[in-house]
Amino acid sequence: MYKIGYIDDYPTQYNNYRKKIQRRFPDVDLVLFDNCKTKEEFLERIYEEQADVLLIDYKMASTYGFNGSTLINYINDQMRDLECFILTGVDQDKVDDGLVAERNRYSKDIFDTEGDDEEKISRFYNFIGVLIQSADVFRNRREQKKEEYLRLYEKRKQGELSLKEEEEYLRLYKVLSSYGMIESLPEEVLTGEFEEKLDHLLKVGDAILEKYKGE
Repeated sequence: MYKIGYIDDYPTQYNNYRKKIQRRFPDVDLVLFDNCKTKEEFLERIYEEQADVLLIDYKMASTYGFNGSTLINYINDQMRDLECFILTGVDQDKVDDGLVAERNRYSKDIFDTEGDDEEKISRFYNFIGVLIQSADVFRNRREQKKEEYLRLYEKRKQGELSLKEEEEYLRLYKVLSSYGMIESLPEEVLTGEFEEKLDHLLKVGDAILEKYKGE
C-alpha cells in the first residue's frame, strides 16, 4: 500500500479525492494530515503515518503562517528524499518563490475526472503514476540509507563519529526507525548519553568558529 500524505488547511475535497484515487488505484491511500498547526507537527505526522510522498496545498499562510512551498522546504531539510508536490486551487495561483520545481506543481483540477472525459482521466492516471514512481524512489532510497546508517552505527560504537556524522546518524535513525526499517533504540540512549555527546560536539564546533572569527 502506498501512502500519500495530504495537507490542506481547508480539506473540503479530501474525501472526494481519496475516493477517486482508490476507485482506480486500490493500492494507493490518500491520508489527511489534520490537527497539525506547526511545521514540526507536520513532520512528526509524516513519521507516524509512514508517508511515501506528499501533496500539499499552496495557500495556507492565513491558517498556519507559512505556505505550502515553505513547508516543503522545511520537510526536505529533515527528509531530503521524500518528494513533495504542491497543489494550487486555481490556475492563477502563482508559486513564484523558487522553492518548488514546476514539475512538482499541479492544479487541483487534476482530480476532475467527471463525465469520463478521456483526456482528463489520462491526466489523472499520469498524475497518480508520477506519485507512485516518486514513492518507489523514496522506498529504494530508504533501503540505501539503511546501509549508510549501519556504517555510521558501527563507527559510533567505536566513538569515531565526527559532528557532521553524528547529526546524519540521528537524522537517519529518526527516519528509518519511524518507517520500521531498524530497531528503535531505548529512549534514554537518545535523550541521555547521545544528546549529551551531540551537545558537546556542537559546543566544540562553536568554540572553533569563535576562535577563527574575523581571520
